[in-house]
Amino acid sequence: MQVFEVREAMDLYGPRRAIRDVGAALGFTRSDCQELAIVVSELTSNILKYGIRGSVEFSAVDLLKHGKGIRVIARDVGPPFHDLALALRDGYNDRGPIDPSTLLRRGGLGTGLGAVQRLTDSLDVTYVNGGKAIAVIRYLKRPRRR
Repeated sequence: MQVFEVREAMDLYGPRRAIRDVGAALGFTRSDCQELAIVVSELTSNILKYGIRGSVEFSAVDLLKHGKGIRVIARDVGPPFHDLALALRDGYNDRGPIDPSTLLRRGGLGTGLGAVQRLTDSLDVTYVNGGKAIAVIRYLKRPRRR
């Protein structure tokens, strides 16, 4: 398991680089490794945007049902999602539609968590000790989507 503390903008780069290396070592394609880097970037940048501080960790998994993959857990100290279902929709935050006039100021398009969900095979959010943990898994052989 690798763990990276996230407190400032420079903390985005280490996890991105490391997830590509770990993914390649596990047998993910180059394209898959780039997608994993996007997932880690989104989760890490959300810690900086919405939390006080946090961490990102990842480790290999080998589950009976789906086989080998990689689990990423992003933890932060910060507020819970007001509405997770909304936050997962493109163009929305956890309170509703994002005002297009604020997009440049907020540093994103409002597609981050939706992209994380699309690029992984499971997403789970838990709330603990004044913060939250977002856990995602991406399998080498992706299960069929319903």
